[in-house]
Amino acid sequence: MSGTDRIRRLVPLLIIAAVIPAQGEGPLFVGGPLDNEGVPYRWTINPLTYWTDLGNLGGLTNTQANDLVQEALRAWQDIPTASMNFTRSGALGADVTISNWAAVVNAIEGCAPLDPDGVARERSIIYDTTGDIIDEVFGPGNSDSILGFATPTCLTSDVVTNAFTRGYAVMNGKNNPSATELKAVMVHEFGHMLGLDHSQINVECLGFFGCPDNDSAAGLPTMFPILVEAGEMTSPSTDDIAGLSALYPDPSFTTTTGRITGRILFSDGLTPTQGFNVVARRVDDPLTTADESKRTAVSSSSGFLFTGDNGTPLNLYPGLSPSPYGSRNQDLIGYYEILGLPPGFYTVEVEAYDSSFTLGSGVGPLGALGIVFPMPSATCPDGEFLSADESNDDLCADKTTLTVNAGGQISTGTDIILNGTPPRYDAWESGP
Repeated sequence: MSGTDRIRRLVPLLIIAAVIPAQGEGPLFVGGPLDNEGVPYRWTINPLTYWTDLGNLGGLTNTQANDLVQEALRAWQDIPTASMNFTRSGALGADVTISNWAAVVNAIEGCAPLDPDGVARERSIIYDTTGDIIDEVFGPGNSDSILGFATPTCLTSDVVTNAFTRGYAVMNGKNNPSATELKAVMVHEFGHMLGLDHSQINVECLGFFGCPDNDSAAGLPTMFPILVEAGEMTSPSTDDIAGLSALYPDPSFTTTTGRITGRILFSDGLTPTQGFNVVARRVDDPLTTADESKRTAVSSSSGFLFTGDNGTPLNLYPGLSPSPYGSRNQDLIGYYEILGLPPGFYTVEVEAYDSSFTLGSGVGPLGALGIVFPMPSATCPDGEFLSADESNDDLCADKTTLTVNAGGQISTGTDIILNGTPPRYDAWESGP
């Protein structure tokens, strides 16, 4: 697909209607002290049943919208290293509109037994054909830019298994988005409903004209917070495939792919740091016309299993601080885990999240709270690589190549020390 053929519509794909503990490339929710701590939430129902609205979706008839939902779910179902199937159980009890949507969502989120004669079902796909629901949730006029939102809900845990039991998605049909755009939005939102967070790969695609080349577009995750290349984002990228496979692994996942784990540290080389994007990129093969480093990349957020709010004066979760989600194990604060890498040669880099990726468009446990940290060193504003001689004053572009084998894990020599961070203690404090 040529650069002029790609759809360049910069539209926020997701704003959750409540503050959520997003955790980075993989899980959206991670268990806290009252659950199986540090373990992601997932669906234990397979096949996952769902119900669709009775209304139309923009210019699509109800039948066409239902078919598009099925296509979007099949994009996740067809991932060979994941094991998750879907079955449509029927229609909701009525056409969901601005007049009854709140009652439907309240019934779903209430987690009590649902009225079998009511409108709501455990997993409801709602068609907001006029955009009125979007405007009521996010404010007047937002239906012109927000194409959908979704979330799993009713989380349960027996301290062994952390599970979702319900969920819903709202699709915006106002302004008659194309079928391609709607499918990209559906794939993205259903990713959230399955338990996936946003991810950042090939952030250069945020430019006014979209991705600068086909390689960047091909590697762009469908879980990217902004709809940039609708045609490409209807299909999961390597990053998306890794995220879903980690939550719902097929037995082949651990035997056919490899992983890299490590920590991101401040300049003292000891203190872990949370909230940076870590990306493993396949080394480009000069004998091919494609740029494999753009096409085959997987990300992780440093500290993605750790809580975003362990109780602070900021009261980041009003009425619910500290957050019930995320591990309190401090060894996980800077920990990253990049899974699902096809065998080959890789580099690893750390970068800041884009400043616009916050709250509903956030990435990682801090981005969901509206916090984005810039790279600390003025000499490495765009990030820095893992190098063979990793230190707090190595060159930003120095990089080492790691060999990833099928079924293998690399966890030695993978810590990245950030350049230019301030001393941990000031002159008036005691320290090591």
